[in-house]
Amino acid sequence: MKKFCIAVLILLASTGPLMAQSSVRVVNNNAFGYGEKISYTIKYNLYFNMDVGQVDFTIDDKPEVVAGNNCFHITGKGKTFSFYDHFYKVRDNYETYLECNSLLPLLFIRNVNEGKFSFDEYVLFNHNLGIAKSKKKTKHVPKLTEDVLSSIYLARTFDYANAKLGQSYTMNTYIDDSAYKVGVKYVGKEVLKTSLGKVSCIKLKPILIVDRLFKSQDDMTLWVTDDENHIPVRIESGISVGKIVADLSSYSGLKNPMTALK
Repeated sequence: MKKFCIAVLILLASTGPLMAQSSVRVVNNNAFGYGEKISYTIKYNLYFNMDVGQVDFTIDDKPEVVAGNNCFHITGKGKTFSFYDHFYKVRDNYETYLECNSLLPLLFIRNVNEGKFSFDEYVLFNHNLGIAKSKKKTKHVPKLTEDVLSSIYLARTFDYANAKLGQSYTMNTYIDDSAYKVGVKYVGKEVLKTSLGKVSCIKLKPILIVDRLFKSQDDMTLWVTDDENHIPVRIESGISVGKIVADLSSYSGLKNPMTALK
């Protein structure tokens, strides 16, 4: 941790001053706030569903200050259940420090441990200069660039109430030292049966990086609550054999009442 803090201080000094990010843009955020926690059960579906792990997304109870900016400190942690650790152990940790007014990330941290593969990454963003700096390199990126975790929370603030079928919402997202245009496409509404009950959902198709992470634009489907929270309820992703499903299992600290739950 000491080495990490020293590295961040060096990055802060070498990328120039970080002005208030609300000078870049201001986002009307009615979707989430401090103290929110949402959890998912990860299922592998071949001929039937097997619960293989869980993912937890947490927002700290109060703001963290990064370079003079109040930030949401958001953490995403994924792990396999102990039984499946013998086959393929996963312990992944993602963190973003998201400036409260602009919803732009200032610092992104990723610690990946999957099977025998592991690596650590951090990226510092200067949106005024359009720079993303990691341990490996410094790159010029579009000024409104998100990281892979902050992009999920920005997408929750989009206005789907007035969306038309096929309408797309896009953003620039920094993935593995490059910025890509990703987002979601509105494809309608649907009521899902879940372990929590019936949930009225907005159905979306993520706009993916074809030929890099996914083979087709149809490889993933996303359902979010049809209320102001826009919490992801279910994510389905096809893989070479079967599919992976993430189902909402619990939530607390929501900014708005969960009116989508029937």
